[in-house]
Amino acid sequence: MNELIDKSYCIKHPVKIIRTFGLSTYIAMLFTNKGLLQYLTDDYLSHGTAMPGSLGNAYKLSALFEYRVARIYQRMAEKFKDKSEVYQLYTDLQNEELEHGRFMMVCLFNVIATPSITFEPNISDPEIKNDLNELRKLEKQVESLSLEEALKITVELEQGEVNIIFGKLLNQVDSSVVDFFNEQFKTIEGHSESVPRRIIELKQQLGLETA
Repeated sequence: MNELIDKSYCIKHPVKIIRTFGLSTYIAMLFTNKGLLQYLTDDYLSHGTAMPGSLGNAYKLSALFEYRVARIYQRMAEKFKDKSEVYQLYTDLQNEELEHGRFMMVCLFNVIATPSITFEPNISDPEIKNDLNELRKLEKQVESLSLEEALKITVELEQGEVNIIFGKLLNQVDSSVVDFFNEQFKTIEGHSESVPRRIIELKQQLGLETA
């Protein structure tokens, strides 16, 4: 999943796009090279009204986490660019994390505060601070990692707190726009299952130990 919904998808599903996002969005997608999430994120940031306060900050925080992980994967792609299969894995993962971040930004403009919303992680929470610090340290350590260490860390990232926060915040958004994207996500195997399998297959291709 490099782009969740690309231009070709929009062209093939005009009724679904127009019904969910409006005619103007469909027309814009005909004349752009952006994916739909990228287009919507840019459009919302230019013209939309984001959810304010702690709830809005929670979705910004989740996007920040996703973008930071994307940066780590970008560094890993650069580190192992001489191995084409590894480079491709980390480039794919980088693009997918960027899409996750954009999705959280779309949620930021579609979430509605209700009494049922109870999950609002804050950047001042000790656990959140620790997680962000760990990601910062990891980004600085990429150059010193062996391939085996990088692959192990990748599995840990995909099964860790960043994706848990993403999932909990996603479940709090009730809107046709988010429902549309959530439906697309459900057609794609979750990272916690797909990434470990991809890494096992990659190790087999490279003749590395898979245990």
